[in-house]
Amino acid sequence: MKSYDASIIAKKIVKFCVSTNKKFLFISGNGGSGKTERSKFISKEASKYGKVNFLEMDDFVVDTKLRNSAITTWEDIHKKEQTGRYTTSFEASYFLQSIKAIIYNIEKGNNYYHWPKKAKKSQECILLHGDATLTIVEGVGTVFLEKEKNNSASIFLVCKKEVEIDRRIKRARADNEKSAEDIKKNFDERNSQYEAIIKPHMAEYDMVLESLEDFSLNIIRDDFDILK
Repeated sequence: MKSYDASIIAKKIVKFCVSTNKKFLFISGNGGSGKTERSKFISKEASKYGKVNFLEMDDFVVDTKLRNSAITTWEDIHKKEQTGRYTTSFEASYFLQSIKAIIYNIEKGNNYYHWPKKAKKSQECILLHGDATLTIVEGVGTVFLEKEKNNSASIFLVCKKEVEIDRRIKRARADNEKSAEDIKKNFDERNSQYEAIIKPHMAEYDMVLESLEDFSLNIIRDDFDILK
């Protein structure tokens, strides 16, 4: 199977979106699959054609402390009931009405001011453009959003278990967060939720890409024949 450099994929995806007037690009996938990095590649490429809006589903996630203190149940892929924490694999973990309102306004051509979670002061509020060439919405939770086929395209990223764990560990070290042991301990619970709740939505996405260890990409499915 041929692998592609992320920049090549980004160019082809943006060219397709611009030529077919797709105003929204939704990107989902499992943790560590490179959603944010791939989104940045695409955003940079799309900016050559005009204004670009970039939205992260993390900005619409319920506070971590609240989710970690709440217990939920789910049925795993073996139809067995499991109990654990609320991760971002659950619809209830998001303030979906907030991002739906933003998307609705952009669809109508209206500008919209967005206050990201990381913003500390009003000057860091982001103006989202109603006339943007492309609006990129990135994160696991995009599976819970409606995607109009006539004005949007969508990408689902996957990676192998070993790659995800390694990337999560490196990210945690960089941010001085959880230890490698904690990440490995929580992986099975997180993965069980992803497999049962998020992964079934993969069939709804237009393109499925596998993120390899070196961050190059394999094409698993390409409904639009973007890479033909």
